[in-house]
Amino acid sequence: MISDTFIIIKPWNINHIKILNEENNMFLAVKEMWYEKLRYSLVIELIFLVSYLLIILTGLSSGLASLNKAAVNEWGAETIVLDKDSEGRLAQSFLSNQTIRSTSGTPISQYSSIVKAKSGLKENSTIIAISKHSFIYKNLSVIDGKKFTTKGTVLVSDIFKTAGFKIGDTLYLNNSDVKLRIAGFTPQATLSATPVVYTSFTTIKPLTRGTINALLTSKKKIKQPTNALVLSKDQFINKLPGYSAQNMTFNFMISFLYIIIFIVISIFLYILTIQKLPNYGVLKAQGIPTKFLTLNTLSQSLIISIFGVIVAIIFGFITALLLPSEVPIVINIANIISTSVGIVLMSLFGSIIPIYQIAKVDPYKVIGG
Repeated sequence: MISDTFIIIKPWNINHIKILNEENNMFLAVKEMWYEKLRYSLVIELIFLVSYLLIILTGLSSGLASLNKAAVNEWGAETIVLDKDSEGRLAQSFLSNQTIRSTSGTPISQYSSIVKAKSGLKENSTIIAISKHSFIYKNLSVIDGKKFTTKGTVLVSDIFKTAGFKIGDTLYLNNSDVKLRIAGFTPQATLSATPVVYTSFTTIKPLTRGTINALLTSKKKIKQPTNALVLSKDQFINKLPGYSAQNMTFNFMISFLYIIIFIVISIFLYILTIQKLPNYGVLKAQGIPTKFLTLNTLSQSLIISIFGVIVAIIFGFITALLLPSEVPIVINIANIISTSVGIVLMSLFGSIIPIYQIAKVDPYKVIGG
């Protein structure tokens, strides 16, 4: 009569048995995987490849999203006021004098142009004019040099520094006589994936003719201005050109990879379970409960996914370090945790079908009684 010990059959060979306590369920799962190293190593490799691709895609999604909205986050604005017919686009917004007078906020002007230096360096950039007395100016950080102070000086994105521009370089704009001199470099200064150049209204007045594109406030709620569109920071970011479409594309690919992980684990464990049904029948006939056998399958799924994820994380960080700075990839702890948890959960869900097969095994039919 079996009480607290069970006869565990070595995988694929009913003639070899081992006696284990119920507490050693994880040991049984590892032992079985060790006997079938090739089978399980192949599925771990497959989980690694899919997980690695998932981590890279998540990093690219975060990196590209940051390129689109980094400057907006740096401004510290909570509400953006645009022209009502602008469809939420900064470049298409031209505020009337009436709206500007009736609304309290920090004005900004925007102008897009390719800027170049005498050395031949070029950058497609977004020029943003702000007041030196605004909260946006105060929120801007400097990693080298200083903020713009006089007419003609600019504070530019650190992307310019990476590209080879230096403090004191004179920047020339296409089809314009306006000249800009770099006073310093600032991080987190990209808008719609282009580097930002900050300067004064006086400097770019010949380009914008005094046009105000938007009013920014640090308040979350303001009175609705006449003939204007009021957006929160998140609403404004979502309306940036290509931002929502880009996020939807990456989210679709990432979701599809989670489904692939679920299908792979389900198929693999299902095949192994079908092959071992006679063994499970004998074990059940010896008194081993179904709970013990299902936990063994869950343990294998957990081990497979954890091993695959760990290796994928290591390779993901190595890839992020080796990729050139031009590739916008951001792999942070929050993304790693959420991605890892998602992969492990999909792997555990993938064990449901094999567990169902184990639960319905009839020892009488399997043994042939």
